[in-house]
Amino acid sequence: MIRNTEKTLSEVMRILKDRGYTEDFNLLEVKESYIKNGEPVNIEDLVIDKIYRFSGSNDVGDEAILYAMRNVKDGAKGVFVNGYGLYVDEEATAIISKITYHEIDNEDWTVNDNL
Repeated sequence: MIRNTEKTLSEVMRILKDRGYTEDFNLLEVKESYIKNGEPVNIEDLVIDKIYRFSGSNDVGDEAILYAMRNVKDGAKGVFVNGYGLYVDEEATAIISKITYHEIDNEDWTVNDNL
């Protein structure tokens, strides 16, 4: 389920970081691993836990989708950000389309960020 939120992308990224989502999974676009000098990542080991959509109320360039993801093999958690609409990154979309989505709970993690 894609969640729309009034919070900014950076606010939600901070909340997710507090929840342990610290890796930058966007590095998968440019190399085989999100860890410097790390083992290649098998896309089948990744699972999307949450999806948040941000709409640019003043600027369509601010429109983005944030994926909170985890690697079931090594336990790493992180985020992957892609634009949408005019600013969608086709390479990022191709990567995301290969990853299983399994929301780990139905709670919106941005509602109460007093962690």
